[in-house]
Amino acid sequence: MGQGDRFRTNVTFVVVAYAVLLGVLVYAVGDDLTQPVQNMAPQVSWLMPDTTAVRVSALKAVDRAGVAGLYALAAALSWGLIGALAAAGFAWGVLNKGATVLGVDKAITYVTALAGLYALSTLTEVMLHATDLPMPRGGIHAMPALWFGAMIPSAAILARLAALLMHDAGALIMIAFDSEPARLAELVISAEETRGADSLEARLARLLAARKSAA
Repeated sequence: MGQGDRFRTNVTFVVVAYAVLLGVLVYAVGDDLTQPVQNMAPQVSWLMPDTTAVRVSALKAVDRAGVAGLYALAAALSWGLIGALAAAGFAWGVLNKGATVLGVDKAITYVTALAGLYALSTLTEVMLHATDLPMPRGGIHAMPALWFGAMIPSAAILARLAALLMHDAGALIMIAFDSEPARLAELVISAEETRGADSLEARLARLLAARKSAA
């Protein structure tokens, strides 16, 4: 197993462990998570800076301090996971200068897809909130169970994506900084074989190699 495969395996293990453990904690400790919070307006995403404060305040306002604390803890753990794996990925890439594990093209595709999914989710919540369809009092979007249900898997996905993306960034930065002709040539071959000759990563590798040759 190469360094890249080992790194992907380790990251996958960490995010799966996070999702399982936090999911079990929420299930065991959460109280009436399917009961909507009254007068709760739809929020864009748990990733938005104000969302945690708004949801925690709304829970406390209806005397659900336990769920409020659980949500704040889950949000903190989720952000911590994303930050920790991003930092670990960058450090791994810098130290090993190995082949990329995600690829520039895939990274752009994944980020675009996630942004689209969040936009679709938010639009759906807003539309449901604006209709007169029979829904639980407070609205489906106001159920804490759905908040956790969206946070945990999305945090796991984002943490893995951040780790792989930062790994590639660290590796590419160090390869470009060292400017070793043999390593640049290896990067070009690897990128073309793995990602395709027309991929952004292959073009970037050829650009780095060309600049070194011209220097």
